Amino acid sequence: MTKVHYMSETQEIGTRKLHPDFPVEPILGAVGGAQPKLSLKRRGNGTCDVPTCSPEEIMHRFTIAEDIAGQLVTYFKRKKRAYPEWTDEKNYERIRLAFINKVSEGKWCFTDTEQAWIMCRLREHSAS
Repeated sequence: MTKVHYMSETQEIGTRKLHPDFPVEPILGAVGGAQPKLSLKRRGNGTCDVPTCSPEEIMHRFTIAEDIAGQLVTYFKRKKRAYPEWTDEKNYERIRLAFINKVSEGKWCFTDTEQAWIMCRLREHSAS
């Protein structure tokens, strides 16, 4: 099972702030052979860790994920007005299934943890 790291506090990269709960997944890699080798990066203090994306790449993924979450909130609210008989849970489930479908078709490129984060953001923002 892949361990997902979360930013322990809000980080600023450029002029944007990265949400502290945004998932940052390690980049897994191995080299085959008689003795398999793992891909690691050395930290400044001499310890080794599994590599992750650069801060700029993480911010880029966060920006896209936050934008999609905002679009889904707008869509959720529009459907709520158009179909008042639908429960919020039915609306969330429809959006979740459509989201998974877009990812599986390759139209959107989000990891499983990013998808879960986006759906959490949708729930947070649509409740207000």
